[in-house]
Amino acid sequence: MEHILKNGIDIILNNKKNTPRTSVCFYFKIDKPEKYSGTYGLFAKLLLQGTKTKDSKTLAQELENECIDVSIKTKQDYLKVSFLFLNEDFKRAMDYAQDILLNSTFDEFEKELYKVKGELKSDLDNPRILATDTFVRNVFSGHYYSNTATKTLEEIDNIKKEDMFEIHKQILNSKKVISIAGDINDPQEIAQYFADNFDFMKSNETESQIQKIDELNDENAKIIKISKNDLNQAQLFQGWIVPNMQSELYPKISLMNNILGASGLSSRLFVELRDKQGLAYTVRSSYETLSKSALFSFYIATEPKNIKKSLDGFMFELKKIADNPPSQEEIQGGKENIIGRLEYFSQTNSQLASMEGYNYLMGLGLNYSEKFIEEINKTNANDVCEAARYILGKKSLICALAPEKFLDF
Repeated sequence: MEHILKNGIDIILNNKKNTPRTSVCFYFKIDKPEKYSGTYGLFAKLLLQGTKTKDSKTLAQELENECIDVSIKTKQDYLKVSFLFLNEDFKRAMDYAQDILLNSTFDEFEKELYKVKGELKSDLDNPRILATDTFVRNVFSGHYYSNTATKTLEEIDNIKKEDMFEIHKQILNSKKVISIAGDINDPQEIAQYFADNFDFMKSNETESQIQKIDELNDENAKIIKISKNDLNQAQLFQGWIVPNMQSELYPKISLMNNILGASGLSSRLFVELRDKQGLAYTVRSSYETLSKSALFSFYIATEPKNIKKSLDGFMFELKKIADNPPSQEEIQGGKENIIGRLEYFSQTNSQLASMEGYNYLMGLGLNYSEKFIEEINKTNANDVCEAARYILGKKSLICALAPEKFLDF
């Protein structure tokens, strides 16, 4: 992998010889909270709905005919626009990239707004999505990261077409990176091409207006109960705000998370709460990292009568791993699972371009995956205990969705 800075443009190149398709990811850093919840997501959807030269139907048809795959993703911290195409179509694909990134008209604003509202309402009919939404919204209450689907539905009618143009200016003035993976004959020639044709991708280091959040405050550390009487399963979350990828605790929490509940059938939560106690339809732990925070959580779908027993099970397993170092077999299995997943999700050029661009944009540097694997391999059983003890010392939030008569716990 190579980093080239050309004409102020950051370019990451992964040279994958003898691969037929090239992936190019354009990353834009989000450093400003949304004016209204859902604004960034709506902007991302509208980028592919027509430009000054092509309406949405023409654009979609031409991309399909040219076999150029375009996807747009927005998360709390970034916007990513990805292109995948045959190697020989590089310049043709980049012509479309220029047009989409510079000339989107947002003319289908009202139509897309209506569609988004319908999609969000449909999603929230799913009990698990509703519980997840409520959990995240309350964990990050008062912070930009609390902008979930329910909050978007409350605020989406305040969003105006003019807001799309403001966001467009904002992202073009943000920290940016172009990440490429493919069969690259001459990296300098590629870099010069972007320097000559993508002046708008010059990266700007802007001061983030998104505040860091290190822990739950006393108001947010509570139990949220949602009554829904037509459910056969209770949806239950318990979560803690923890350090993110920039912290020395990151590999330790990652390995602890894998052993506890992120490794599927072999994880402790699955074996103890599902297999042995029969509490769960689904049970897991997760560790989601963001630019300004991170969230470690437990989740279970269980019979409503088992809510208290499940919460006790969460804490029992967390205390158990804090007090008793995992076996060497568990440690080795957890490391192999983490490294295996990382390698599995970095096989294709699309995956490589996406991953390396994200790591660079988040300030993790080049070859971060290799550095992370080194840190995981150095992590030991006592480090896993340290991670669990750290979490036990923090405040948590619990969110339960169940029939009313089962919420007295």
